[in-house]
Amino acid sequence: MNRLFKNTGLSLLLISFFLGSCATTYSAYSPGPQVQVGASISFYDELSPYGRWTSYPGYNQVWIPNAGPDFRPYYTGGHWVYSDYGWTWMSDYSWGWAAFHYGRWMYDGMYGWMWIPGTEWGPAWVDWRSGGDYYGWAPMGPSAYNMPTSYWAFVPRRYIGSRQINNYYINNSRNVTIINNTTIINNNYNGTRDNYGGGGRISRGPDVREVERYTGNTVRPVRVANTDRPGAGRIQNNQLQIFRPDANALNRGDASRPSRSVLNNNGNNGNGNINNGNNNGGRVSREPNFNNNNNNNNNNNGNINNGNNNNGGRISREPNFNNNNNNNNNNNSVNQPGYNRPSRGVTPGNNNNPQQMQRDQQWQQQQQQQQQQQQRIQRDQQMQRDQQWQQQQQRQQQQQIEQQQRMQRDQQVQQMRQQQQQQQQQQQQEQQQRMQRDQQMRQQQQQMEQQQRMQREQQQQQMRQQQQQQQQQERIQRQQQQQQQEMQRQQQQQQQQQQQQQQQSRPSRGESGGGGDGGERVRRG
Repeated sequence: MNRLFKNTGLSLLLISFFLGSCATTYSAYSPGPQVQVGASISFYDELSPYGRWTSYPGYNQVWIPNAGPDFRPYYTGGHWVYSDYGWTWMSDYSWGWAAFHYGRWMYDGMYGWMWIPGTEWGPAWVDWRSGGDYYGWAPMGPSAYNMPTSYWAFVPRRYIGSRQINNYYINNSRNVTIINNTTIINNNYNGTRDNYGGGGRISRGPDVREVERYTGNTVRPVRVANTDRPGAGRIQNNQLQIFRPDANALNRGDASRPSRSVLNNNGNNGNGNINNGNNNGGRVSREPNFNNNNNNNNNNNGNINNGNNNNGGRISREPNFNNNNNNNNNNNSVNQPGYNRPSRGVTPGNNNNPQQMQRDQQWQQQQQQQQQQQQRIQRDQQMQRDQQWQQQQQRQQQQQIEQQQRMQRDQQVQQMRQQQQQQQQQQQQEQQQRMQRDQQMRQQQQQMEQQQRMQREQQQQQMRQQQQQQQQQERIQRQQQQQQQEMQRQQQQQQQQQQQQQQQSRPSRGESGGGGDGGERVRRG
């Protein structure tokens, strides 16, 4: 049957991967299987080097990280990446695989931020808001815990995917105003029911198409891949590789740890650090003893190990559970078998002598002094925490002022760039205008030169025509003169001929004049 379930699970896993590979770029996948860890994984063991575990009323054991007074979950040391589960918090802390993907966070004025373990993995256990120009988120608390407005984080929408998102956080003094102008993003899917009354509600966060519209960039989702060891997540080959043990491994790991809740001792139990029963751990218990049904009257044991020490004489430091001590007037003051040194602080029971009463009074005074000292220490610690809180607020205000100054500088730089762009555009316009003017002037000059050439050509043509006319007139005049001269010569020649004829005709007239007269006379007669 187990083999059948395993084969069925593998088949469903392969089908889900196939369908996921066929999905579009923006598909938001349902929660995939967490990594199957054969061995047990204990939050207690894995997170102890990075913080301290403490009992907290109503939530059993909580973990407080050693991350400094400025730490805030989903705010410090990390950024958002878009994965196939939606917006996923990628932490820079080596313990981020646990505290930001399992369980819940809550804030206490004395302890600070506390993490409450859980067994369901999620991309980030936060609530999201959107509105105006902002995206915001806040850690999900347990069902009975309301996250204060000051612990919402808001950034301008265009910076939601920035690796340096811490440079763009909005001052939390504006949170109330922003919250009143934003709405919850109900982009959720349901996982398994958790143990905090949250119903396994997992939010994918802002819509990726909307983010692309505000950022102007394409958002490519990375695929969440399981690794086999704890540590900070990393992105490689478009995969977010992160440690994701399943609930079975976590339950196996935490089953070996003691359930550290409130003491439930019945009767007048004056135990300090007591290990009643068999000591199989071999270490002195420094933890409180739980669920001991001590029906003893006047049991004034100090550090006593009632029972068998089966580990080579080492004193147990681990708590022992569910031991029923039905001894009356148990005033052990001797070493039990296996101890290497005598038991301390043992006082006989039911002893009403003055020395015993004096010792009891001294013991009560010591207890009162210790309580007063503890109260003083708690007051000092509270004052120190208040001072740290004030310092944290001052640092946050300083950071917010610096952030505002950075934003102002960025705005100034942007304005200067815009002014430079405007100046460049103006210079380009002026250059274009100069080029247009130069071109117009060249065109006008060319037109003028062309007109001048045409005028010169016309003038030259007119001059040529005039010259031709003059030459023609001169030719005509010369011809006329030549004709006149020719006529004159002819006339002169005629005159000369006439003169010659006349000259020739004159002597003949003289000779023939007498005879002629006689003849005439003869004829007349």
